Amino acid sequence: MERSERIQTMLARQEAWDKVQEFYGVDLDKPAPWTPILSVVLAVAMGTLSAMIARYIHFQLTGSIGFNLSANLDFTLDVLLAIALAFWLRELVSLSAIRQMGAQFAGILLALTTMHNVVHEFPGPFTRLFSAEWVEHVTLTTAPGTLVFRGKEIHL
Repeated sequence: MERSERIQTMLARQEAWDKVQEFYGVDLDKPAPWTPILSVVLAVAMGTLSAMIARYIHFQLTGSIGFNLSANLDFTLDVLLAIALAFWLRELVSLSAIRQMGAQFAGILLALTTMHNVVHEFPGPFTRLFSAEWVEHVTLTTAPGTLVFRGKEIHL
């Protein structure tokens, strides 16, 4: 019975808030103009984060420093793991629109092709996260200011 009273109180408060918003001319059915932009930025950030976590998991599971597999297979494994992590993150925060899924995939590709540049710029945190040997391998085998796609460097 107390639960029902609490629910009724909450519904009454929400209804009163809605009426106040309507009085001031706020359209409750239309989101704020910055909401879609913020959701796309959040989706790109989640894609980037999932790609970095995927690389970390891949390194921790295999312990590989160089390419043990072909560059194509290595990149494919990173992408698939990052997509799985991005799907899980998207479910956690309820981003389900196609626009956000594309933005997440763009964040994944951006992170996987440019992560070595961040390692060149900030080797200390990556040394603690991965290992000193991994950071040394990345800095020796890649050049800063490039994109690495399937083992090939593209200079910017």
